[in-house]
Amino acid sequence: MSPRYLLSLLLITGLMVGCNNSSVSSFGSTVIANGAITVKHDKVTLRVANAPKAIIDADGTLRVDSKSVATSPSQRALLKQYYLAATAVREHGIATGKAGVAFAAESVKDAISSALGGDEGKAREHAKAGPNQVVQDAMKICLDLANIRTAQDSLAAQLPAFKPYANIIQADAAHCRKDNDD
Repeated sequence: MSPRYLLSLLLITGLMVGCNNSSVSSFGSTVIANGAITVKHDKVTLRVANAPKAIIDADGTLRVDSKSVATSPSQRALLKQYYLAATAVREHGIATGKAGVAFAAESVKDAISSALGGDEGKAREHAKAGPNQVVQDAMKICLDLANIRTAQDSLAAQLPAFKPYANIIQADAAHCRKDNDD
């Protein structure tokens, strides 16, 4: 594959990612926790074995098996936190992907430049520093997962209808960060 073709392909991919609106409703669906949480359009859907599907709306409404669940204002606030943290995983995942595409495009550009007699030191410097943005964005996902876990634990303690969904996120942020450090 020619360097010009590869560079063109990467640039087109970057433009497709960069021009896409990152609002929740503009993408298909985002799957979290091996499919137990799905973010699609303006809904967060929870699925666990031996329990009906639960849906959390942006306003904190909870529906279990298509039936609205009565909630107090504090429970509704926790449901909103859960929703916001789940949608943040999506947004930060998109940002991580965009950073990865940008790093890949810059790396290809540097490699081509070096091959054509450009500054090889600059290419090496970029290769060492470039992944930092990707890692920083990935760390935001760890924080989002910790926020889901916090809301999940509080909801399980306060809202009986939520108890079947209380173990979806089990790892903590420290475990996620450790995985990213490896």
